[in-house]
Order: sequence, then structure tokens, then C-alpha cells
Amino acid sequence: MKKEAIGNTLFGDLTNRRRGEAIEQIIDQSAPTKSYYFMLVAASILCTLGLLGNNSAVIIGGMLVAPLLAPILALALGIGVSDNRLMFRSVKIILISIVVAITSSFVIAVIDHTPNNFNYQMQLRLGVSWQAIVVALVAGLAAGLALVREELQEHLTGTAIAVALIPPLSMTAISLKMGKLDYFVQSLAQFGINLVGIILAAVLIFSLSGLYLARRRVGQELREENVQFGRVKKPTKRKRPTKKRKITQRSTTSKKKK
Repeated sequence: MKKEAIGNTLFGDLTNRRRGEAIEQIIDQSAPTKSYYFMLVAASILCTLGLLGNNSAVIIGGMLVAPLLAPILALALGIGVSDNRLMFRSVKIILISIVVAITSSFVIAVIDHTPNNFNYQMQLRLGVSWQAIVVALVAGLAAGLALVREELQEHLTGTAIAVALIPPLSMTAISLKMGKLDYFVQSLAQFGINLVGIILAAVLIFSLSGLYLARRRVGQELREENVQFGRVKKPTKRKRPTKKRKITQRSTTSKKKK
């Protein structure tokens, strides 16, 4: 009863049309396009340079352009509406994104010839604290709410800055270059906590908002995405064969009489 009361308070005026639009936006933004991976590589490079140079402004810039939040929210949507296809598709994109981000960061870390001094920004990307868990949960709530409520769309970018996704991955690459296995584990653990926190909080929002009522839209969007990426051929409409007019026996006999 409490869950329904909260849902009615926050999303009582939410229409099925808006639910469908939110689903479309989540899936479209998380599509593994060339632009998506370009922005992911750019974000990884910026965050790596920011960590190496102890420059928080550059790190924030990398977090702003990072698109990794989108497939994470798509995974939360898949869990919220119980769609296995969307969950599998989102997990695949997230795993590929992690590999791409770490690889890009490692290349920059190897190219950089500055001394491997451990600085303050690097220290922030290590370990897990209760504050980091709370930040991940709140960021997941805010991101989910901003996607569902159209009037809050402009605040979605702020959630990408609040929770660190790319910086811990960049730190794992720097740790590999430095040969610090303990740093690698700690930074990867921080990313994992942020990932799980966002998913749990977003699933709660998507469930309360009733996105499952428009779950058919998920299948429709995934089919369109498969056609777009050439995974399946676009169904072509079959032309109906033209029926030849049958000449009845009466019409032929009448013509003969004439």
C-alpha cells in the first residue's frame, strides 16, 4: 500500500503516452552507435588526463560527455519491466563499454611520460565509503525521475557529474600502468558500487512510475534498433496478386446473342 501511495503521489498524472516516450528515450540514448563509442573514448581520455594531471575541471568535463549512464539506466528499465532481451542487450553494451573505457585510458596512461605520482584526484577514485553508496543511490533516483518526468529533463546531466562512472575505470587503467594491483581492485570496486547503486535506485523509480504498463514499447524499440543496425532485415510488404476478372457464363452468352 505504501509503494502504491508513493507511486500515485509522484506519478499519478503520468500518462501511458509519456511512459512510452520515456522508454523510447532510454533505449535510443543507450544505442551502441559510433557516436556513443566516440563519446565514450573521449570521456575516457579526458578523465585519464585529468587524473594524471590532478585536474578536477578536466575530470568533470569527461564525466559530462560520458554516455555510460544511458545503458545502465536501460538495464534498470529491463529489470523494471522484466524484459530479458533488453537486459541482455544492456549488459552487453555495459561490458563492451567497460573494456573500451579501460583500454582507451590505458593507452593514454602509457603514452603519458610524466612521473607516476599518486595525487589527490587518484585517491578519490579508490575504495568504497558509505558516502559513495548514498551518492550512487541518490543519483540513480534522480536520473530515473528525470527520465520519467519530462519537466526534469534538464537536470539529467547533473546526475552524470554527481556519480563517478568513467573516472574509476580510468583509474583502473592507470593502476595497471603503475603496477598497483591494490589500486586496480579498489577503483574497480568503486565503479561496481556506483553501478549497482544506480541500477537499484532506477529500478525503484521505473517500477513506481508504472513503465511496465507500456512494456510493449520496449519490444517495438528493440525491433527498430535491430533493423537500424542491420541485425534483421526490414520486413517488406508483399504485393497482393491482382485477381483477374472472371467472365461469367451469362456475360459470354449475352455477348454472343448481340
